[in-house]
Amino acid sequence: MINKEGIPKVHKNLTQPTIPVLATYTNGKALTANQPPEMVVCESEDKFRRFVEYIPAAVAMVDCEMRYLALSRRWQKDYGDSSYDNVLGRSHRELFPNLPETWWENAESCLAGILPECELETFIVPNGKIEWVKWVFQPWHNKDGEIGGLILFTEIITESKQLEEALQLTQFAMDRAADAAFWMTSNGQLCYVNEAACSSLQYSRSELLGLSIHDIDPELSVETWPKHWNLVKQKGSFTFESRRETKKGRSFPVEVTVNYLEFNGIEYHCAFARDITERKAAQTALLDAKGQLQAVLDAVPGLVSWVSSDLRYLGVNRHLAAAYKLPADTFVGRKVGFLETSPRFNDLVYEFFASPDWASSKEVTATVKGDSRTYLIVAQKYHQGKAAVFVGLEITERQRMESALRRSEEKYRALTRNFPNGAVFLFDYDFRFTLAEGTELEKIGLSKQLIEGRTLFEVFPPEVSAQMEPQYRAALAGKSSVAEITLGNQVYLEHTLPLINEDGEVFAGMTMTQNITERKQVLLALQESEERFRQQAAELEQTLSALQRTQTQLIQTEKMSSLGQLVAGVAHEINNPVNFISGNITHANNYTQDLIRLVDLYDRHYPNPVEEIQAEKEEMGLNFLKKDLPKLFDSMKLGAERIRDVVRSLRLFSRLDEADMKPVDIHEGLDSTLLILQNRLQAKAGRPGISLVKEYGNLPRVDCYAGQLNQVFMHLLSNAIDALEEGFVSNGGGNGKNSQTNHKIEIRTEVLTDDMVAIIIKDNGPGMTEEVRHCIFDPLFTTKPPGKGTGLGLSISYHLVVEKHGGELECFSEPGKGTEFVIKIPLR
Repeated sequence: MINKEGIPKVHKNLTQPTIPVLATYTNGKALTANQPPEMVVCESEDKFRRFVEYIPAAVAMVDCEMRYLALSRRWQKDYGDSSYDNVLGRSHRELFPNLPETWWENAESCLAGILPECELETFIVPNGKIEWVKWVFQPWHNKDGEIGGLILFTEIITESKQLEEALQLTQFAMDRAADAAFWMTSNGQLCYVNEAACSSLQYSRSELLGLSIHDIDPELSVETWPKHWNLVKQKGSFTFESRRETKKGRSFPVEVTVNYLEFNGIEYHCAFARDITERKAAQTALLDAKGQLQAVLDAVPGLVSWVSSDLRYLGVNRHLAAAYKLPADTFVGRKVGFLETSPRFNDLVYEFFASPDWASSKEVTATVKGDSRTYLIVAQKYHQGKAAVFVGLEITERQRMESALRRSEEKYRALTRNFPNGAVFLFDYDFRFTLAEGTELEKIGLSKQLIEGRTLFEVFPPEVSAQMEPQYRAALAGKSSVAEITLGNQVYLEHTLPLINEDGEVFAGMTMTQNITERKQVLLALQESEERFRQQAAELEQTLSALQRTQTQLIQTEKMSSLGQLVAGVAHEINNPVNFISGNITHANNYTQDLIRLVDLYDRHYPNPVEEIQAEKEEMGLNFLKKDLPKLFDSMKLGAERIRDVVRSLRLFSRLDEADMKPVDIHEGLDSTLLILQNRLQAKAGRPGISLVKEYGNLPRVDCYAGQLNQVFMHLLSNAIDALEEGFVSNGGGNGKNSQTNHKIEIRTEVLTDDMVAIIIKDNGPGMTEEVRHCIFDPLFTTKPPGKGTGLGLSISYHLVVEKHGGELECFSEPGKGTEFVIKIPLR
């Protein structure tokens, strides 16, 4: 554009510089540098120079040798103080010797027509000053259309570069700040979050930028947001506490500093949130500690106050407040002495802060509730000496008691001076002895002078004073106690009791000590004698118990022996006739067969006998007799064999001829026992039969006392049958819901190891409780009704298995699940 003065105008964009438009006039026609290559020579060189000189931008025109043809005042201002005429004709390299090679390479490319124009940023050092410069240059053409040089446009961008770097640093610092940073628009939408915000809320940056402040701050809802926005806008910046909610729903407290700002016409909130979870916890802990401290101070049985160095109350405990009938808060901030009841206390506070001492204790008289009282004031500084705590313990009554104690001291001294075989001690509330008299002091290496005026802990060794201290405390609390104390090789009986004045109050304690060394020795001898007698009694009791067990076993053995002899005798008596019958059955059968053959011969040769014979044959049923007689003899033979088996089982069970340990077949012993008990296994009226399941393993012969093991089998199997009968009765007999239960006993044998076999006898009876199971092997213990059990069977069985055979007898049972006995016997 051309202004009214005819000077071309240069337009400059601060954010993106452009090549200025240069124009001259020829024949009234305006041309510019961006027009086609016909560059027209200026009609007036002077006018053109003035145009370039006054253009408000840093512009220069150079020829192909980079010599200056024209330049603006701004150029001179930016790059030196040389006058306009001094610069014209000089080389650009002379004025800018520090330009990088890339700059010259781009300039040469423009001059050669390779680049129509070029922009680049470089560092230059004009007059020793380092600047960032943005260069834009474009070739100009002469009247022949050839490139005549370059038009250079520059802009110093140091400040913008610094701002850009500062912005980058700020961005870096913001992204890595420890506090969470949030930018949000007026509708609460998040438009920027830093890394701390993402980490604390457990979102990615993209996830957070898709949310609003309402999604992460439950206290800034859509409804409350407009009010909050206006408050921030009004104040500009303020700090408040809120809560943040993580992606997983965890809520935690934060301290938020929010700022209002406006940029490019858009309003923003910039908020910095700091996680104050630990601070909140610390505040809670501090409040708790403060409450605990106040509780402790309130519990102190004295008047407690804490005062600043400017003599103002910081607080008091409830006892002090109650003493003056004022609320505790009334004292806070008030000057010491406002009560006007204890000038001496006021002086003590002033003197304590003025002194270099950190602790002090003095007696002070004060008027409390209208009464004059004496207190022991204990003071302690804290907080670098800027405050102190004062504890007042009332000693009015103690002083009075001490006075009373002094008055009665002589009376006690007269009583105790000649105390026989012992000593008497009086002590005060500090455990300090005020009197020590008695004939025993010298025996323990002490004297009246060494004891009186000293405390318990100063007189006696630590181990002795530690024993005596509880008795002394109890006495001062109004309780008497007796204890034995050993001093050296002497034993003393201490009777410690309180001393009570006429008002019924304890003012001191007294210990009467008596030497009981000889008595203890006699008592010790008596105790040792008693212990010996007790041991002898225990041994006799054990012997008696063993004798009783032996007697029981002998009785049972005698019973079994008698039973065995009876069984053997019966078996012998039965065996003879059985053998006679068994031997004659065969002959009788043969004779009968001979007679039958004879009758058959008569029938064959005399088919028509006389009527009398025919009638007799029909009456006796001769044909039936011939068929039935062989069956009758077979039945008699089977019965005789059955009797022989029973006799054999009886002989095996008794084992009178096998009293020594010898290899036997365990299964024979079990079968013989079962045969004897066969009658109890069969069904009876009102009771179903008991099925027997035998699972015999391949057992080798076992070295044992066969008769004793058979006795064990008899006890265990009899108990199993008793348990099943008891269970049948308890279930209501045949009318119970369990009447169809298949009552059974299982007998299993197996080899456990190379030197051990096991016999397992199990029933599905009612079982037993754990308490009963623990007692079943005890002598005389039985769960059967009177007359049905002696309580000896299982005890004897345990003795025979464990002690006689070196085996094991175990019982496993639960109520409703039956009982299982496991007998483990060594092979040898």
